[in-house]
Amino acid sequence: MSKTVVGLFSNMAEAERIQTALIAEGYASQHVHVIANSTESQGGTDLAESQHSGSTAYGIGQKISNFFHELTGGDEDVHHHYAAGVNRGGALVAVNCPDDEASEVAAILKQHGAQDIETAASATQVPAYDATSTSAATGETAIPIVEEELVVGKREVDRGGVRVYSHVVEKPVSADVTLRDEKVLVERRPVNRTATAADFQMGQGSVLEVSAMGEEAVVGKTARVVEEVLVGKSSSERTEVVHDSVRKTEVEVEQIAGITTNKA
Repeated sequence: MSKTVVGLFSNMAEAERIQTALIAEGYASQHVHVIANSTESQGGTDLAESQHSGSTAYGIGQKISNFFHELTGGDEDVHHHYAAGVNRGGALVAVNCPDDEASEVAAILKQHGAQDIETAASATQVPAYDATSTSAATGETAIPIVEEELVVGKREVDRGGVRVYSHVVEKPVSADVTLRDEKVLVERRPVNRTATAADFQMGQGSVLEVSAMGEEAVVGKTARVVEEVLVGKSSSERTEVVHDSVRKTEVEVEQIAGITTNKA
């Protein structure tokens, strides 16, 4: 069993503030309604008129009366009292809630400045928000036709990659090199000729030095870049067919034969 708690506020702004507060308290937005005169309501829900589609000929008093009658029947004096408040620029806040939460909702409405509070038993939810709505004036029933559409998006995923390491290694190498060495040769040979003054001069304390030269290997290193490893990315595009299913509402109309009376 559920109840509908209705509070009368002095203006639309107050009603919208309590509507926001109730939703913040955890009450579902479809269960918190603002009822106001169509000419005064700017951001709220003109619930009294939305419950009676096609009822523009109704006055606000008749609309509020119909609203209470749909709950439990109600008292006509109560209906007129609330209708008069709305006509003066006020607004009603109607909250559909479980039976055990009705007193809590009434306390919240009172705390936020509700002038009057009415609690009525309600066997069903407020009919303005049923999936199938029935117009009280015309008797028409609207059956919504729902059809789903496939929406395909894209997201990036990690396809893996490469990790490149570089380090230095050593290996033994060898190379051939040709080295030159000199050697001093001393040779005596017999000579038979007439001595000259120069010969005597050379023999008087002259010193002759001859050095032998040689080569040895000298090792050095040079570094050269012989190769490069290039790391990059390339991209390509592909077309992928996405298979899924969508639903839609189909309405079948079946003719029902009436009863005919055969005349004698």
